[in-house]
Amino acid sequence: MKKQLLLPIFFIAFLGTVSAQSVIIRTYVEKTHMSPKTGTSIGFENRFSWEFGAFFQEASLMESFMMSEDQREALPREYEEEFSGIYFAVPITVREKFVVKANVRTGMTNGENFAITPSILADYKPMKHVRIGMGIGTRSFRPTMQGSISFTF
Repeated sequence: MKKQLLLPIFFIAFLGTVSAQSVIIRTYVEKTHMSPKTGTSIGFENRFSWEFGAFFQEASLMESFMMSEDQREALPREYEEEFSGIYFAVPITVREKFVVKANVRTGMTNGENFAITPSILADYKPMKHVRIGMGIGTRSFRPTMQGSISFTF
C-alpha cells in the first residue's frame, strides 16, 4: 500500500519542481475546536498560482506543557496531536498583492488516522517576499481559523 502511494507523490513533486516559479515556506497557527495547532509547510507555486507541497502540524507547545500524561490519555481518541501530509491550493482570486485560494490538506493524524481538511486561505503581500494570511476551514465538520506568515523565494 505504501509503495502505491509513493509513485503519485513523487510524480506530483516532480511536476511541481519542473513548473515551479517560487518556493513558499509558511508557518501557521490553526485554532480547532479542541486546541490551537502550530504548523509548518513548504511548497511550490507555479506561474498560474497553483501551490502544492508538504506540511507538518502539531498541538501547541503550551498545551502539551500544561497537560499531565494522565490527562493526555483521557482525551478522546480523535484528539489530534500530530498531522502531517501533502497539500495543494487552487487560486480563486489573484491580484497583485492579494490572493485567495481553496486549500486541501491530506495526511495522517497521530500516525494512524487519515484526514482530509479543506479550507479557504487569503494572503496579502505587504512586501515582495512576505505574505500574511488568514483563512477558515473545517476539521471533523467543525470550523477552524488559521493565521499564517509566509516567505517566498
